[in-house]
Amino acid sequence: MPETKSVSVYNRLANAFPGKLLIIYMLCLLPGFMAGQTSPNSRKSAGKADHQDFSDICAFLGGRSDKNFLGTGNLGLVIQPTSVNVIFLQKWKEGGLLDWASGSVRSWAPDRIELKEPIPSNAANISTAPVSRKVFVTRDDVLGVEFEWENKTYKEIVVQASFSGILPGEATTATGSEAGFCYSTAPYSDKVPQAIHYILGSSILPHKVNLESGKYDVLFEIHLKPHSRKTFALFLATGIDKTMAEEAISKWSHSSDITTEVRQEWNDWFDKDIPHFKSSNPYFEKLYYYRWWSLYTKMIFAKIGHFYYPAPREGTVMYEGVVSYSGACVSVDELRWMRDPYWALSTTKEFFAPENLNDGYLSNHIWDWGIDADESNIDVTGRSVPYQNYAVAAFRGAMLVHPDQGVATLRQIWPELKSNLDSYSRIFDIDHDGLYETYPWSNSAGQEWTARYSYFDPIPEMFRNERSRTYAPDGSKAVEDMDLMQKIRKSVVTDPDYKWPETADELYRCYYSTRDHRLATVDQSTYAFQNFRAATRLAELMNDTASQGQYAKMVKQTEDGILSTMWDGTDSFFYDIKPLIFKPARVKSVTGYYVFWARMAEKKHLSMMKHLFDPQTFWTEYPLPSLPLDYEKYRELQETGWTYWNYATWPRTTCHVVDGTLWAAKALDTTLSLSAAALFDRYTRMHFPDGDVNRPNIAERYDPHSGKPFWDNLDYNHSTWIDLIVQHVAGLTPQDSDDIIIDPVDMGWESFSLTNIRYRNHDIDVEFNRRKGMIVRVDGVVKARTPRLQKVVIKSGQFSMD
Repeated sequence: MPETKSVSVYNRLANAFPGKLLIIYMLCLLPGFMAGQTSPNSRKSAGKADHQDFSDICAFLGGRSDKNFLGTGNLGLVIQPTSVNVIFLQKWKEGGLLDWASGSVRSWAPDRIELKEPIPSNAANISTAPVSRKVFVTRDDVLGVEFEWENKTYKEIVVQASFSGILPGEATTATGSEAGFCYSTAPYSDKVPQAIHYILGSSILPHKVNLESGKYDVLFEIHLKPHSRKTFALFLATGIDKTMAEEAISKWSHSSDITTEVRQEWNDWFDKDIPHFKSSNPYFEKLYYYRWWSLYTKMIFAKIGHFYYPAPREGTVMYEGVVSYSGACVSVDELRWMRDPYWALSTTKEFFAPENLNDGYLSNHIWDWGIDADESNIDVTGRSVPYQNYAVAAFRGAMLVHPDQGVATLRQIWPELKSNLDSYSRIFDIDHDGLYETYPWSNSAGQEWTARYSYFDPIPEMFRNERSRTYAPDGSKAVEDMDLMQKIRKSVVTDPDYKWPETADELYRCYYSTRDHRLATVDQSTYAFQNFRAATRLAELMNDTASQGQYAKMVKQTEDGILSTMWDGTDSFFYDIKPLIFKPARVKSVTGYYVFWARMAEKKHLSMMKHLFDPQTFWTEYPLPSLPLDYEKYRELQETGWTYWNYATWPRTTCHVVDGTLWAAKALDTTLSLSAAALFDRYTRMHFPDGDVNRPNIAERYDPHSGKPFWDNLDYNHSTWIDLIVQHVAGLTPQDSDDIIIDPVDMGWESFSLTNIRYRNHDIDVEFNRRKGMIVRVDGVVKARTPRLQKVVIKSGQFSMD
């Protein structure tokens, strides 16, 4: 009798994890990870896969009514029922500017929103109702609204339509042959006085324009011939270059089919600038293009203040900062797969611009007006401490994909890269053992109040959680503080030798003496390892032999320390370590798996995977939870409400573990591939509320059991996903060689293709069909053809198979 798919999966996983049959059986029942199917018991509604012509990605992503955001990178707008909020870079204008674009969403797409109400409820007066109203954004930073009327009568209709609003700064009406009808110029902000230009334009000339103290009121007469349809559009261009804004207004005001041409320009970007992905799994297919759109909308292109080079924000509707924890790392991992590496390399240059460094090392935030000022990351000496990051390694990763452009960038920023690396020993390694600490508290890890940090220092961690990040007790709340201390004691796991304060005086001495504290963590140390390993090669390229030798020694010291000191063979886990005393913080953390992400784990460490795929620890419906389910005081900690990084699944950490697990399935144990694929599948499905394939989102965090997103409209730029598709689905493995390595993990799909990849000055296509096998093309020529997914090495027009 033929072996069924589930039995086959069961047998292969049983060989990988003997003795864990119940866990394996549950894994085999994972809904649909083999072929993109959805279990009706675990998903309310899968939605309908929208397979269509990929020449119109905007339509492919569109058709939903739950999004009210449009963005161009520099610009973003959030449509409310009666107002529109507009952001330019990091500066919001809350209503008043173009509220005639307000309303409720009928249908969203990356380039446009069709509104339910044809007539605006605010800032407009229209004599004859149009049949439709669409808000659109152009790639050259124009926001617009298109109205359409239909005249079904035998008589001409003249529509009277007036619109009003408030322009910032010095406003004037047009004179002569200018493209717009109203102009204004205003300082970007109080701290950054650079001029920003606003131009209002339209597709027909206005009948009358009134402007007083920045308040505009413009009247149009739209003539509708009998039995005809006619469109009319209003535009707002915003930018630092008045000439470019004027040209954009002129371009769109003379367009014969505005919304069609706007969409074509967006679709041209999807078609020409990024690899093309198709898959028999509709969730992966949809999320791929959604992720690219979301990343595009985070990019800041305009040169204002401290924005010297294009770089991405962490968010748009929230978290507008350009943050080293995310932008310098995960964003570069994704952006490197654009055909033109400019955005990836400009992001690195932005973070390493001398004006954006803090005492020689990366700032934690870049704002339009300056750097840092995150009081949460300031130690008791007043020093601003950077977020954990792997910016140097991410830059080298971009260089592996685009070596020529990367080397040119390296020559520009090498001194700044070195000064940043010098900070590791100075700030983060108090005992000089090569294991780097999170300091001055958990916030610099970007994982505030995670339970592992309370193992040795519960008082400063949880007081900051409950009171405030900068809490400075003065004794006036001694009773309440002692009660809080008891609450902490009941809800967190600590070192058995930890001495709890017995009086308020002892409590405050403990708080102030440990407010700044250190924990040598797996995530900080693996990031440092990756940075120094990358820097070793970069130093070689720069013929900097002294630095090359220094970084090589640091790589060896950190790797040895992680694999020996942090590894607990009894528990089969990598734990964080208290420096100087070298005691482990015995709290399992998702970040322990970063050793696999850093490609330093060995076969003997595979036993750690039993925790990852254990439903009693990390293996939830939507993994991986930030607090393991077998945490000794799990229920008590949840009841306190201190759950920010002690409950939810965060894509920020999960993406690294997915990457590391997929790598381990190829490098350490191929029988791990099915479970690694299942992990990637669950990570992906998490982005779809209720399993609806037509409503992807990128939230900050998700419920690990229901998949419910926290802040689902955030579209948070805080994790990688596209890079996982390229490296592990298509299998294109970046390396410092002109050989091309294709090493895919079988996701169990019927088919996929990733084409139009630009890699080391070549065009790469990878296509797979379960019946036909795998084909690899280089510059349009077939270089490898195999009956199944497998590792292929292509050398100088030839290829060999491992």
